[in-house]
Amino acid sequence: MSDGWLLLTIGAGLFGWTIFLDVKYKLDKRLAAWWVAQARRRGRATGLFAFGLSAAAMVGYVLLLVPGALLTAELGHLAWAICFVLPQTLAYMPFMVATIPSHTGYYAWRHDLAAAGATARQQRQITWWAGPPSLIGMIAMISAAMALVLG
Repeated sequence: MSDGWLLLTIGAGLFGWTIFLDVKYKLDKRLAAWWVAQARRRGRATGLFAFGLSAAAMVGYVLLLVPGALLTAELGHLAWAICFVLPQTLAYMPFMVATIPSHTGYYAWRHDLAAAGATARQQRQITWWAGPPSLIGMIAMISAAMALVLG
């Protein structure tokens, strides 16, 4: 199997993992309920909290990703990415997929937040502040994957 196909297989597995967590454990809805509870406690600071949490998750992911990618490059085979890069990606990807803007904007995430009891203002604060760091995290994830494949 070529490195490109291996990466594609891993990517499909990560996407499947995220869908599995959402379907089996309702992860998006649980995250929305938790986030709405935090918004009620923080009031006007909800947006800053959402940005801080999303940024912290993204920075934590990148801080774990860089050494793993460097070790993978040093050891010279993409299979090492499974050991060094995959665990943190499995942990970060469900959070990232829940909070990132999609082709519908933030519609799905706002729907989950509304179902959890968020006001329209809280929905805007959470989605618009948490989304950009998650988008940067997705760019980091894709960049790392491309760097691993292209060498």
